[in-house]
This record gives sequence, C-alpha cells and structure tokens, in this order.
Amino acid sequence: MKEKEISGDPTPESDDQESNNLGSEEYSSDAPETPVDLNEEIDHYKLIAQRAQADLVNYRNRANQEMEEAKRAVQFGVISRFISIVDDLERAVENVPEEAQIEWTEGVELVLRNLEKALELEGVSQIESLGKSFDPREHEALLYEENSDIEDGLILNVIQQGYRLNERIIRPARVIVSKFTEQENQEDQLSKQEDK
Repeated sequence: MKEKEISGDPTPESDDQESNNLGSEEYSSDAPETPVDLNEEIDHYKLIAQRAQADLVNYRNRANQEMEEAKRAVQFGVISRFISIVDDLERAVENVPEEAQIEWTEGVELVLRNLEKALELEGVSQIESLGKSFDPREHEALLYEENSDIEDGLILNVIQQGYRLNERIIRPARVIVSKFTEQENQEDQLSKQEDK
C-alpha cells in the first residue's frame, strides 16, 4: 500500500470515498447557500429594474419639460413680433392725419382690436401701469419727473405699453415715474442761495 500512495495512484476505494466526500460537501455547502444566493440575486435584479424604471420616468419628465420650454420660447418669439405690430397700429391710430377718410381710420382701429383680441385668447394681457406704483419687475423707468403734488414712485406716463403672457412678463412697460420733492425744501434752498 505504501508504494501506491507514493506513486500517486489512489486505490479505487479511496476514489469512491473522495468522490462521495466531495459530493456530500458540495451538496451540503450549496444547499444552505442556494436560497440565500437566489434571494440576494432576486433583490439585486429588482433593484436594477427599479432604478431603470426611475431613470425612464425621470427621462420622460425631463423630455416633457424641455419640450414645454421650447414651446414657450417659440410662443414668446411669435407673440413679441405681434406685439410690435400692435405698437405700430397704436401709433398709426394716434397719428391719423386730418385728411384721412373715416373708413380708413375705422379699418385700422378694427385691425388693432382684432389683433388685441387674438393676443388675449393666447393669454397675453397688457400691464396696467398708469397711476400705479412703480414695480421694477413689470416696469422700466425711462425718466423721473420731479413733482411736489404727487407721491414718490407713481407712474405718470406710459411711453411703451408692457405685456405679460399668463404670469410671465414678455416686455416691461416703459414709463415716466414721479419723484417727490418737497416744495418747502426747494423754497428754503432758493432763499439760502439768494442770501449768499
């Protein structure tokens, strides 16, 4: 028997015993680990599927937002062009020559009203400015006019009408704003200058 062990030739009996031992070890080691491994693997793939589903939902939301922003940008561009036409028609109505025919004047006013109605249907509205307090989000002050009768920050005149689309400002109103000055202070300053 020593010769067989030294030469490395196992006996047939030892082969069977080793294979039986190996088989029982494999079976015994796999049996408890298999359900645990399968559950871990199932959980792993569920997690991957949930992440993929969440990524898809996020992608769809991003794509919808980008599409809405692109629509808004196009809508703002088109509406801005129509607003400049409204400005031109308003100037034409204000500066109608005396020799112009009444029908022609009425026709231009009709076109202006129709264009304003079309813009209203799209959600465009004029910013009410005259007599209101100055709001830098809605107004752009071109001039300040000193006045002792009117409180500070009231809009005295509208140079160019402002517009908003729903709640977003398309173009701020360009206005002249009052700047309150006390008449007594002015008189005091004038009298001090005269004394010198």
